[in-house]
Amino acid sequence: MQKNSLNHFVTLNNKKYSYSLKKINTNETYFDCESANIAQSFLNGDIANLLIDLPNLILAEKEYKEKQEEVIRFRVTLEDKKLIEEKAGKGGFKTVSDYLRVVALK
Repeated sequence: MQKNSLNHFVTLNNKKYSYSLKKINTNETYFDCESANIAQSFLNGDIANLLIDLPNLILAEKEYKEKQEEVIRFRVTLEDKKLIEEKAGKGGFKTVSDYLRVVALK
């Protein structure tokens, strides 16, 4: 039986950052690395270059998150909150903050 997924990690500055690869079909593989904020499918031929660049992508994401120090708060109704969360989920966003940031900064 052939295994369709692989869980592994890359080590940077003595810290391990996990990622997973899951075969979608003969041409595509789903790549997920929360530390690099990547969760999408890639052509199999692009996976090697992605893995080579993964340390740089992780470091760039860490730097980006460290710069996010300001907080914006606002009130919404329960119905609006549910709608916003639903749209964020359907849009493939991991957090409502990521969704609102993208929508607001278009």
